[in-house]
Amino acid sequence: MAGSAQEIVLLPGLDGTGDLFERVASHLAADFKVTIVRYPNDPSLGYAGYVQLARNAIRTREVFLLGESFSGPVAIRVAAQLGPQIKGLVLAATFVRSPWPRWLVQRTSHVDPEAIPKKLRDAILMGSYGDKELAEKVDTIVRELPRPVRAARLRAVAGVDVRQDFAALGCPILALHGRFDWLVPMIAMQDVISRKGQARMIVFPAAHMLLQTCAADGAAAIIAFAKTSATTETQYEN
Repeated sequence: MAGSAQEIVLLPGLDGTGDLFERVASHLAADFKVTIVRYPNDPSLGYAGYVQLARNAIRTREVFLLGESFSGPVAIRVAAQLGPQIKGLVLAATFVRSPWPRWLVQRTSHVDPEAIPKKLRDAILMGSYGDKELAEKVDTIVRELPRPVRAARLRAVAGVDVRQDFAALGCPILALHGRFDWLVPMIAMQDVISRKGQARMIVFPAAHMLLQTCAADGAAAIIAFAKTSATTETQYEN
């Protein structure tokens, strides 16, 4: 990686660990300085708190920003607040408001994740595209994530709505979604992307965890997006 490489900041999914970015980050590292934000296991944090954590990580730098799943609304709000500092926004397997009815998400927050059969959980998250190593990593993360933290994050999802922030964004936007994502159906994101300038969506043959099961192709799409965004910005400045 060259010393002058652009930086991309990755905001994690519901687990908050950032550990699941390992595969895609290794592919991105050839073209980017990769910064992974990791969330503390603090059940008192809501979306406003996660936005502040992300802003603290970025400070005054100009970066590309990626929000995966739970962190899509975080990334959108950060991009809306930081304006020109965000050179491009990548939204992976995510949403602008809760993809499911509020009551259902709130009820899910009370469910013990370890009570869900592993085969069912893996089918929802990875479909037929996972592998043993990834399944074992997910299993470890599920066991180690404190239930109060998971519940608090699900309650935050139930009430989030960043449609106005999204509408106000001026940066280039790339949405990545799995065609077989039943956890976060892509139709809602397709709708907002179709009505937004400087935005496009790429659909992968994947379930929810597309950045893990399609890491190389996902990274290639992000790298191409960054190069296109830089070219567009140069043309605009000229």
